[in-house]
Amino acid sequence: MADPDARTPLAGLSGSARRLLDYVAVLEGGARYAVLRHLARVTEEDMVVDLQEVVGAGILRPRAGEPNVYEFADEAIRAVVLGEIGEARLPKLRARAQAARRRVEGQRPD
Repeated sequence: MADPDARTPLAGLSGSARRLLDYVAVLEGGARYAVLRHLARVTEEDMVVDLQEVVGAGILRPRAGEPNVYEFADEAIRAVVLGEIGEARLPKLRARAQAARRRVEGQRPD
């Protein structure tokens, strides 16, 4: 059986870059570097490497006019990533991402 994402830009990404995409996918309205780093719990060097990998692959892009905010270059790829997360894991990942966003950005809980 062929790899389902072998024809997508997701093929060949490192595991840490794929996890980074999960976080960006669940953070509506773009993901700030500081929030992503808080979620990923990696060194700054590793975070930069992962971001370079996904930006270089054309999957994420920096948001125009907002330094250090990343978004998907194509919503269809975001949909693929969300689908791969799975319905069982999605609510937990969203909750974790939103809590991190509130802690890092100082937002009040909903």
